Amino acid sequence: MALNPLRLSAALWLAAALSAVAHPISMSNAVANVRENEVEIELRIMLEDLVLFHSLKADAKTLFKADDLRQAAEKHDAFLLKHFTLRDGEGAVFKGEVRRRDLSTIPDEGVPQAELMKRHAVYLMRYVPPKEKPKFITVLQQFGGPKAVVPSVMDFLVSQNAIWLSRPTQLQHGRPYTVTFDWENPPTAAPKNWRELRKKDEDELQRKLGITSYTGLYSYIYLNDREVRHEILVPLLTFEEWLPVKRANPEFLEVAEQDAMRGQIAEWFRNRNPVEIDGIPVKPVLHRLQFFGLDIQDFAQNAKPRRISAYQARLGIILSYPAKAPPNRVNLTWEVFHESAPFLRSIVYDRNANPTEEFFVKDQPDFEWIREGEAPVVASFQTDWTPIQSKRKISNVSYVLIGIAFAGGAFAWMLYRNHPQCIPRSLGVAGIWLIGAFMFKDHVPVADRSLAPDFTKHTATLLQNIYRAYDYGDQSDVYDALAHSVNGPLLDELFLKIQSGLRMQEQGGAIANVQEVRIVSIKPALDNPESLDCKWNVTGTVEHWGHIHTRENQYSALITLDVSEKGRGRILAFKVTDEKRVRFETGLRLFDDG
Repeated sequence: MALNPLRLSAALWLAAALSAVAHPISMSNAVANVRENEVEIELRIMLEDLVLFHSLKADAKTLFKADDLRQAAEKHDAFLLKHFTLRDGEGAVFKGEVRRRDLSTIPDEGVPQAELMKRHAVYLMRYVPPKEKPKFITVLQQFGGPKAVVPSVMDFLVSQNAIWLSRPTQLQHGRPYTVTFDWENPPTAAPKNWRELRKKDEDELQRKLGITSYTGLYSYIYLNDREVRHEILVPLLTFEEWLPVKRANPEFLEVAEQDAMRGQIAEWFRNRNPVEIDGIPVKPVLHRLQFFGLDIQDFAQNAKPRRISAYQARLGIILSYPAKAPPNRVNLTWEVFHESAPFLRSIVYDRNANPTEEFFVKDQPDFEWIREGEAPVVASFQTDWTPIQSKRKISNVSYVLIGIAFAGGAFAWMLYRNHPQCIPRSLGVAGIWLIGAFMFKDHVPVADRSLAPDFTKHTATLLQNIYRAYDYGDQSDVYDALAHSVNGPLLDELFLKIQSGLRMQEQGGAIANVQEVRIVSIKPALDNPESLDCKWNVTGTVEHWGHIHTRENQYSALITLDVSEKGRGRILAFKVTDEKRVRFETGLRLFDDG
């Protein structure tokens, strides 16, 4: 088969490069020591780099002259400062300089080609941050330029005040690496053994809410009875391998540019990575799309949009796939891969179970979840309510008429006892009065509190039911569930009041999932015997990006029940008298180590 001329040319060029240099790859290592006002870096490069990047030629004996190598090493100062950069948390570039070079490995007689990888040039470099005590430092190596033909790899170790912070890492060409620094409590000693190192890593995991890599691709899959939710956190530079994000300045992404790209990004995700629920394809609903910087609090507190560095930006998207009924089977496919994202590691959260891992690779891009056991039955919101029994009494008018009848009868008897012929007439009059008393008996029901149900227990049940109603995703279903516990005229008001109480403003107004309603006290109100003075605690959670926000609030309210048979013991009046936060925590759902 004939070769394409362009491919043939490329093949010949590559063959020539390989013949000139045995190892056409830039391999270097660097050790950084970060202080409050400067960063010192000892950078070691193979002499091979000088040959590769400055096009040096060997003589007939494959020997590279010492003068050529030393001149190239001097020229390499500008190369390193241009292609090895440090940035602070705002994306501002550190000012760098090469303080000295160590070229002692270059002998006067020159270096044979076979020795290029064994010998190194050492550069002592100094970088000054725009502001002292930088919280973040982002390191980027682009040896070979923005579109390097020659791949480059750097082994990198960072320390703070000469105390190493973590294991060495490998910096890939064009992939930024970010390190955080604590200047209030700086390290005093490096971990002595693997136990101390593991404890340090665990503490770091909690502090960073599980998001320990600034360049990693994160995926979280949440499964519940209302939806399948997929949350994706991807570095901007990684995402741009799929879809370029337009910006005027390649270094920064402005807020207006973020807003301009939202529609395109959302559409890109909607048309990829399909999800089926019980065999039916479900289109996603865009729940959230944000651009994040480096600060982990941006995730915890739903920070406002701001200008961010392109080398530090991360795109967070939350896609919700609604379920019409509790799912029995879920199928999810991840179908986008490239060199910077050859696989996807997802953490799967199945309700309150311990999380599990799922790996998506190009040959196995599918995930299937099948329910174990029966689907949950929709809870009943009916309450055991016995209306207050009532006694009936004869009206006062009837008592008066009866009294008049008996008094009249007695008077007639005394008056006509010697005239028997008049007695029937008198008894007839008394009888008429008695008939009148019967006609006006007007029985009036009177509540018998001794026969009333347990107000305390019943009210506690109503409060539990109110919050359980918000387990439904659809607003009309919430209304229907609330109607079992709340009198109709109060329904709209209480719906908005409870929903407002469940909203976490710190999380962009997300509605918390109620985990517990704990009754503190229920007792008759002092100034209103028809009302109950109630106090209860509500614990709710908002969970995303692999971490959980837990909030517990305490409420006090005067609650009046409709105790009539028609009211069925529902809440007639609801007046909040006090509200306060008891606790707010942010944590992780960790894997079970067994």
